[in-house]
Amino acid sequence: MKAGFGLALAALCLAQGQVAMAQDGTASTAAASVEPAAKQECELHVFPTENYIGFNSGLLSGFGIVGAVADQEVHKNKVASVNSLMKDYLGPDIQLAELEKINYRARLGVQDWKVIIEPPTPSNEAVKADPELKAKVKLLNADLKAGRRITSSTNPCYAEFVLLSVFYFKAMMYGSNLLVGTQFRDFSKGGAPVISIGAVKNPLEVFPPKTPENVEAAKAELREAFAKDFIEWADKKLKDDKAGKK
Repeated sequence: MKAGFGLALAALCLAQGQVAMAQDGTASTAAASVEPAAKQECELHVFPTENYIGFNSGLLSGFGIVGAVADQEVHKNKVASVNSLMKDYLGPDIQLAELEKINYRARLGVQDWKVIIEPPTPSNEAVKADPELKAKVKLLNADLKAGRRITSSTNPCYAEFVLLSVFYFKAMMYGSNLLVGTQFRDFSKGGAPVISIGAVKNPLEVFPPKTPENVEAAKAELREAFAKDFIEWADKKLKDDKAGKK
């Protein structure tokens, strides 16, 4: 207010301002009382994997345990090479990118949920080499077995999608195949979670590449097999497991 205005006018304006503020406060309180509570956002916790497993079986595996051990020794270097290639061609970031390409959340039935990317599940070699990590994995496995959450989230609308392993298998009779160990656990229904576990087999013909010219084709084939594994598991096993829970 300017100093030239009279005291009476100042008092009147002050009184009007107090009334207006009271009215505004009442209106705000009323509006707040009718606004619905914000809906809690559902969470999908996604665990890619660093657990690459290679198995190469030859003729010696047909001669019992001794033959199988000898066979593994013969193919030891090849298996190590395959594991390294899988890590290079299908690392955790690539796994997530390939899943996005096929709209994995829609196939899981959680299209609009908030995605939280968790640390990758570790390799068997890393677990063996690190006692602290081994203890953590032991607790995680106990929680998985007991049907408990493996994160600290308490959101009632919550699910976990866990990649347990990327497994390359070559056998004389079956050729080369890729199997991806997958687990989905949905806690949003209340009570025990809906759990679906699977590993679908898809053939490989170019991976691992035998020449430098085959590298790009081998990468594409491995990633395509990874995506197919997920699609076939989600469209069959996951649907069946969800239907059984209803």
